[in-house]
Amino acid sequence: MKIYSFKKLLAVLSASAMLTACSSDFLDVEPYGKSDTSTYYQTDDEIDLALTASYDMLSSDQLQGWSSCYVIKNLPADDVNCGGGGASDQAQYQEIDDFEWHAENAGIRAFYHINYYGIYRVNQIITNAPTEGRSDLMNRMIAEAKFLRAYFYFELVTAFGDVPLWLEPPVELTEGKERTPKAEVYAQIEQDLTEAAEVLPNKSVFDGTGDAFRANKQAALGLLGKVRVFQGDFAGAIAPLESVLQVEGSEVALESDFSQLTLKSTEFGKESLFEASFISNLDTWGTTQWNRDAHDNRHIQLSGPRQLDDIEGATPIKSDKLRSGWGFLPPTKSLFDSFEATDGRRDATILDDEGLARLYGQVFTDGWDTEGLVRTKYTTFDSETTDEGGATPELNYTTNWRLLRFADVILLAAEAYYEQGNESDARAMLNKLRQRAGGLADYDATVTGDALFNAIVNERRVELAYEGSRFWDLVRWGLADEKLKDRGFQKGKHELFPIPLAEIVGNPGITSADQNPGY
Repeated sequence: MKIYSFKKLLAVLSASAMLTACSSDFLDVEPYGKSDTSTYYQTDDEIDLALTASYDMLSSDQLQGWSSCYVIKNLPADDVNCGGGGASDQAQYQEIDDFEWHAENAGIRAFYHINYYGIYRVNQIITNAPTEGRSDLMNRMIAEAKFLRAYFYFELVTAFGDVPLWLEPPVELTEGKERTPKAEVYAQIEQDLTEAAEVLPNKSVFDGTGDAFRANKQAALGLLGKVRVFQGDFAGAIAPLESVLQVEGSEVALESDFSQLTLKSTEFGKESLFEASFISNLDTWGTTQWNRDAHDNRHIQLSGPRQLDDIEGATPIKSDKLRSGWGFLPPTKSLFDSFEATDGRRDATILDDEGLARLYGQVFTDGWDTEGLVRTKYTTFDSETTDEGGATPELNYTTNWRLLRFADVILLAAEAYYEQGNESDARAMLNKLRQRAGGLADYDATVTGDALFNAIVNERRVELAYEGSRFWDLVRWGLADEKLKDRGFQKGKHELFPIPLAEIVGNPGITSADQNPGY
């Protein structure tokens, strides 16, 4: 069930005053329709509305132009090229793909601002909610706000390093804050997730309800484990990750069919711990908006193969028809080659001409920057959109982004076990995913040491392709220079995005001297 985005939390109405020569009473008019934060955020309903507005930031893929956090996290990796109609199509994306990063890149700026807008919204809740007399529902919603704050800060600290740590909303527009050392930011993330996990209910409480989009205990614990793995705290990561592993079957589980993982049919399913939600407004080219009010996931359309006329008209052997798209984020040959030939996940992720002929009876007409391959995960399947009531299918994809899956928890546990010297349990974790994939032999006791680490690296790549993890994994493993040098990566620079120029200009606490190295 979809979350229907809360468009405007506070409506500020304009009022007019009649100016006269004999009175200045118009100067004392009370603002009409404007809520005071000191008196708002006091009831369950008010906090629920504010919290819905906070969740809304997860799907604000067009908040500042056409710049999506999802796309931006995937672009620097070696799993995709930028694609599109040509080298000048969506310059902000092309620059990120080519490692031509600079402080005025519109996509990087949007990534920064989207997450801070989310933080601002949840800070309003956490700061202004009553401290006494809270209902159980209010306590739960404040825990959700802390989870979201942790999620937004984890996105920021991963991408930018040291970032300003705002725990209360700024009072003045000109108020500034310096960059906070990332160790302090991580400590706050862990505190928020720990406190949230103590209050949030199990995932099953929300399953099958209109509240399925909400943060749950397993999401908080899984994200806490991920945060610790990203810091290299493998010993500390094991406990929260095992807390999720221990409820497999009752709260979480792997979907039986990998090919269904990112389709509408498995939204908020047993494998998905946390998602960003999208809706359809049944838009047409005449009614659609290309701004923050558009909450369909047209980035699915963005990622469909551009040259598909023959395939679109074919009768697929697969049950779902693959539609033409706009050619962005096409997969690389490097990604295709990372799959074992018998891996059941390959066809559900990427197809070459042989796979296309086998499934569609057609081959692909190659386009710009495509390497002759077609993606089959998070892409333009007929089932993911609608033409109901004359709607334009390209504008009505509603597929949710899976922001944290149980499979990721399993892989993080494998890595933590390996780093703690428990290679047997590490292999067992990897084998759970290989068994679900089908067509693969288990890793046995001969896979050890460096070979086991390399297996973890590759299993994360093929399992989590197009899910925004690959680049940041390579950075934290120290492998980005080796794997991405030929794509333009510069060691000592591209481990982090530049702090946006808009932040340096607008935040008195940050100067150009505080910029990340290399920019």
